[in-house]
Amino acid sequence: MRFFRYTYTTLLFVALLLSFGSCEEEQSTLSKAVLASASSLNFEGIGSTQQIITVYADADWLTEVPEWITVSPASGSGVMDVTISVTDNMRGGALDNPRKAVVVFKGSTLDSRAEVTILQTGDKYRDVKDYTVAELVAAADETVVSLPDVTVMAVTSAGFVVSDAQNTQNVYVLGEATVNAGDKVSMLGEKSSNTQSLAILEADQIEIVSSGAVTYPEAKNITDIIDTYNATSREFIAVSGIMNGSNISVAGANYTVSISDVPTSLDLEALNGHRVVIKGYFDGLAAPVIKVLAAEIQDNGVAKDIYFFEDFEWLDPWSVVGGAGKTVETDDLSATAPQLPTPKVDGVSALDALLAKGYEFLRVTTKTPGECIYLQQNYLKFGKTSYQAGIILPKLTVDVPASATPVMSFDWCPMRQGSGTIDPVNLIVIIKNGTNEVTFDIPVAGFESGHRLEWIRAEVELTGVELTKETQITIRQTNWQVATANRYFLDNIEISSRIM
Repeated sequence: MRFFRYTYTTLLFVALLLSFGSCEEEQSTLSKAVLASASSLNFEGIGSTQQIITVYADADWLTEVPEWITVSPASGSGVMDVTISVTDNMRGGALDNPRKAVVVFKGSTLDSRAEVTILQTGDKYRDVKDYTVAELVAAADETVVSLPDVTVMAVTSAGFVVSDAQNTQNVYVLGEATVNAGDKVSMLGEKSSNTQSLAILEADQIEIVSSGAVTYPEAKNITDIIDTYNATSREFIAVSGIMNGSNISVAGANYTVSISDVPTSLDLEALNGHRVVIKGYFDGLAAPVIKVLAAEIQDNGVAKDIYFFEDFEWLDPWSVVGGAGKTVETDDLSATAPQLPTPKVDGVSALDALLAKGYEFLRVTTKTPGECIYLQQNYLKFGKTSYQAGIILPKLTVDVPASATPVMSFDWCPMRQGSGTIDPVNLIVIIKNGTNEVTFDIPVAGFESGHRLEWIRAEVELTGVELTKETQITIRQTNWQVATANRYFLDNIEISSRIM
């Protein structure tokens, strides 16, 4: 009996070894790398046509598939075409809500997984629930909602702001409808948020229920706290300052207010250089700019004559296409900065758009000539190691009166090297009339090594020069055609004269 017991134990041990060896052998056949030719597929809700994609692998692969999706074949080896189909998206004899799932093609490890998102259309608003403005603000992004009987508080070029009856919560609505402040509207749409997590409703259906007058709540005046202001909701705020383009500058402040999605009805051009009080809804902070959706602007008269202003905000479509970052605001030396010719909108590059507005650019180098001017969101970066650059402004549209004392101002910042060293940038302004040139020095940054990037406001009185429609105005550095790095950022250029 002892012989048989030992024999049985030995055989069991051998069988287990063979079993483990078999599992290891089976696992070893699975691929260590799996890819798919598509990351997502879209299907119609009913009668959708099957679609074919290619799976790329170096060995065997398996699938994880939701029940309403079919993948054929469901497993394979190496590179293969697979067919993906879906069942009709029906419930109770009618089209159901849109649905979304992920098909996984997997190999031997978590890293060897290819995921394909499957989207199927449906009745987006089936079983939709009514939300209050407060509930919408708190809802997760992609929540489908009905928002009934809310009041339009402000209208922009892209949408409008709505509020609840108590004016305590506000949402920015993006949708194609002509509405006026005071209208009561009911809407169907999907909740989303901007980069600062402020609520947005992307509306598919907008119905005007009634029309009436709008009553604004008391605005929170941020004029004295503009450099420290921020909010987590679309507060109704007010600020007093001077209108420059679509920006409002506040005396003694580093931050400015920028009006988002400016409607033509505001006629900001007529307010340029005026003292104003703007009231509107907070739309986010992109230091040093506070964005506002304007509801009211009070004109308090002319503060200064503005002969030239450029904030480069119109370059935003190119910044978005190029994925341009904000090196200065984020103090991120690796923030994306595409070369001006690279991002294109409707076939037009950012460089072409700037040239069309009358800008010229200076580039010098100790090496082979190449592009050394870059796009940020929304400002410009100049230079790289051994390459220096400058800008010539478009011609003025008016002659500056001889009795005026024009002042040129702009925001700038030198670049910091990876070692912490600040690029030794010395900027100058050159005013040229014919062969006559006058140079104005801009104070150096004075940043110590490792200093965080931040905007510096430069301001210089252009005394002793004429400024006419033929004057050439240049901003560049003095360290010209050298082998070192002298990089800098530029924004918010203005030429004006103050009215006492």
